[in-house]
Amino acid sequence: MSNLKELINRVNTVSSIVKMTSAMKLVSSRNLKKTQEKLLNLNFYKYNLEKIFKILLLNNNNFLFKKNKKNTILLIVLTSNRGLCGSFNNFLLKISNYLINNFFKKKNIYILFFGKKGKELFSKKYPILVYNSNLIENINFNILSNIINDIYKNYKIGNFIKIIMIYNNSKNIYKKFISIKQILPVKINKHFFLKKKKDFRFEPSKKKILKFLFPEMLKLKIYNSILESKISEHSSRMMAMQKAKDNGLKIKKELLYYFNKIRKENITKEILEIIGGI
Repeated sequence: MSNLKELINRVNTVSSIVKMTSAMKLVSSRNLKKTQEKLLNLNFYKYNLEKIFKILLLNNNNFLFKKNKKNTILLIVLTSNRGLCGSFNNFLLKISNYLINNFFKKKNIYILFFGKKGKELFSKKYPILVYNSNLIENINFNILSNIINDIYKNYKIGNFIKIIMIYNNSKNIYKKFISIKQILPVKINKHFFLKKKKDFRFEPSKKKILKFLFPEMLKLKIYNSILESKISEHSSRMMAMQKAKDNGLKIKKELLYYFNKIRKENITKEILEIIGGI
């Protein structure tokens, strides 16, 4: 009887885990749709702003090519605050570590972390310039703007030679890859300047507008990357919870099979004892 009670307790425990993973999958699914809507709305605005930005770069592209004296790189790493999302954080941190050890060996590294995961690992090796975990869960554009303005000022005065961002990207919820983007200095497609463009008049001058628009474009790019990272996180958690649910149902089925087997054996044994007593 003790074995049967133990098996029933295990079945109940597994059933609870299956219910919990199902609920977590539904929550991630809802959050995924909300984030996808935000990204869709942002992309429309970002696309049109980028067109204006490219037009402004005509004959003003030297504005962006600033050569800093210090051999220091700022690495922006986007992770999640919570686990239970498969290899979402582990693979990203492995790639980040590989990037630092193999491509930035002779450079000083500062790290800006959005998200809790991985901070403890990297803080032992490299200085953390900024750490913020709230923006990953509740994206506040005003707080993000203040952080980006500070980074941009540091770049302008020559504290960083490059600013690179690494995060989990997701073109769709089933295919994921690691994106490594150079934020500053801006890489420009030279072929763009060879194309004929309409003649636009700007008031005030192009340079003045560009000085205002340039940091705004940086904010949009990083905000866009945070949304893409969140989409990848939610889809990873959905798949992880689905696998956990499937495994839980499989274990539950096996436990019930053993439960019924032992129960039948006990009933058969009792019947034989009764017959033997007669």
